[in-house]
Amino acid sequence: MSNGVSTAPLPAQIPLQISIAPFPIGFSGDMDETFQQATQLMKATVVGNFITGVVLPPGSTLPTTNIGVVFLNGVWYYWDPNSNQYLAQTQNLRLAKNYVKNCIYQIQQTGPTFTLGAGITKTYDLAQPRSTLANVLAIASDVGPAASGDSDQIGSAIKYTVGPSVVTSPGATDIYAHEHLIEGCDLAPLQGQILALSLFVYLNQAGTYSVYMASSGRDASYVANFTVATANSWYRIKLNSIPKLPTGSGTWQFGQGQTGLYIGVAMCVGSQFLTAAPNTWLSGFFAGTSQNQNYCSVVNNQIKITGLKLEGSASVTYLTVPSFESDLHDVIRYYWTGFNYQSQTAGVPCLFVSSGTNTAFGSLVFPRIMAQTPIVIPYSWANKTAGYLTDLSTNTDVPLASMAATSKGAAASVTVTSTKGDVLAGILTADARLS
Repeated sequence: MSNGVSTAPLPAQIPLQISIAPFPIGFSGDMDETFQQATQLMKATVVGNFITGVVLPPGSTLPTTNIGVVFLNGVWYYWDPNSNQYLAQTQNLRLAKNYVKNCIYQIQQTGPTFTLGAGITKTYDLAQPRSTLANVLAIASDVGPAASGDSDQIGSAIKYTVGPSVVTSPGATDIYAHEHLIEGCDLAPLQGQILALSLFVYLNQAGTYSVYMASSGRDASYVANFTVATANSWYRIKLNSIPKLPTGSGTWQFGQGQTGLYIGVAMCVGSQFLTAAPNTWLSGFFAGTSQNQNYCSVVNNQIKITGLKLEGSASVTYLTVPSFESDLHDVIRYYWTGFNYQSQTAGVPCLFVSSGTNTAFGSLVFPRIMAQTPIVIPYSWANKTAGYLTDLSTNTDVPLASMAATSKGAAASVTVTSTKGDVLAGILTADARLS
């Protein structure tokens, strides 16, 4: 190893036939001379099914766009997305970690579609929308953008549709927005770092919109505008060189089970939440500017959001999409229903056994420690009614409002109408989501 780079011999390689476009970077002369130089001097190799590098002939200059790993004059070079240039492989580069969990909204519990009520509604894991009035926004799952040079294929997205009600003229305190929550313990490592934030958006109406970040106390915020020039297309919005978190002012949480940061996409913002000073941290809660288009003014307007990335970097880097298994493992910490995320009553089965007349005991261990102590609600086995168990001996429901819980599991000693040996069955859910 040398400077963190392996110097071991490369595995066995086989030639790879490649096609050369006229006048590739690093060559000069007319088309015939260029093609001759390329075929004689340029080669590439593969190991298995993967290209390990393109070898450039002596005298070439480094490409100005990413074409993969390149070899020139005895040195391997790789593309650095932070500086948008090739760097020698002896250069150390810290990987840009994504601090957003469930960044492509592939884990959710709310069903295929529903219309939002007034206030703040818990929807997908680590996400919530804000809606001042009911029936203005409907939410549903959708498909994300195809793979590009900037990101992996994104298979899922969250979609908002306006209607049946609209907001033609927002009141001063109105706010309609999508928010993603970052737990405090995940935000803690980003203290003191320059930040970069990116996300994919799809809008059926071109115009200017805004993204905001707000502290856990909503008393420090950062607003940035973005403009969509062409409707009905996916855009990756990139906010580079965001100043470090102003932890010396405002309320910030960096512990477990606490919201550390809100990342929002504003759709309609009243005057109370508008700022004339975007692109800087401000005291108070702001979510947009006067340039923002009112997305909620037309029925069937649509916005799709996915691919959030918050990183400690001066500029946005490539988005690697996590697997479903990885996202599921992370979000069990916030909302757990026994691995079925489509219904509140599709939790995990639990049995209670009566040890004597009118007494039953039962317990359950969570597969992961919850983000905070959850409220555990049982649903009856027979009727899926919240706050009940089902006595399988008599096929009747008996009351059990909730179970005593810790972050590790739940237990209950229940007084019910039962006899010794009766088995009571229920479906348990546990919700420890941030707010």
